[in-house]
Amino acid sequence: MRVCVIGQKAKLLEKRLLEKGFVLDSNAPEIVFTYGGDGTILASERSYPGVPKAAIKHSLFCYKCAFKEEELESILARIKNKKYKIEEHTKIKTTAKTKTLVSLNEIQLHNKKPTKAIRFNVYVNKKQVFENVVGDGVVIATPYGSTAYYKSVGGKPFKKGIGIALNNPHKREKPIVVNESSEIEIEILRECAQLFSDNDDKNIVVLNPKDRIIVKKHLKTAKFIV
Repeated sequence: MRVCVIGQKAKLLEKRLLEKGFVLDSNAPEIVFTYGGDGTILASERSYPGVPKAAIKHSLFCYKCAFKEEELESILARIKNKKYKIEEHTKIKTTAKTKTLVSLNEIQLHNKKPTKAIRFNVYVNKKQVFENVVGDGVVIATPYGSTAYYKSVGGKPFKKGIGIALNNPHKREKPIVVNESSEIEIEILRECAQLFSDNDDKNIVVLNPKDRIIVKKHLKTAKFIV
């Protein structure tokens, strides 16, 4: 079976995989082992979208890791014998200007300057749901990401749909969860903003007043071994 490992300590796990008869192939792996924390999982999905992931904790924090390191022997045996199940998770796709960002956890619109709040409107299927918001931005999350940053700005975990939570707004508003087939649009009214996906700091889109952002469910899912 062709596999690869993503993580700062990847070589430690690669050695074990070779001993168990797996073939290391970073070009066309059948399974990707994420070896680290939650950030490693997000990075692995960006690098190998749609390829099944086996998330093994090798970090102080990994709330999304399915397996602990002490379970490694039994995990590798089950994977080699194909005795496992695949769990699929929704992703979202965001378009802004000429760029497209795909998120497993969330997309964030954030003020570019910490001293300047941004002003914006939010629409769902062309209907305005948040009007003339003044604040640090907005977090739009998947069910998978609803326990991450979305939760820290006031959202509650959910299992279906797409969550929208305002980040530090001037007027307190409850987060909402909309149907996963919805089209979410954000219209920037004032000040410059930054748009980024998950923990990806290499693809940040700078936005200006009058720019618009469209967020939809992505056609493809993320797959995890459980």
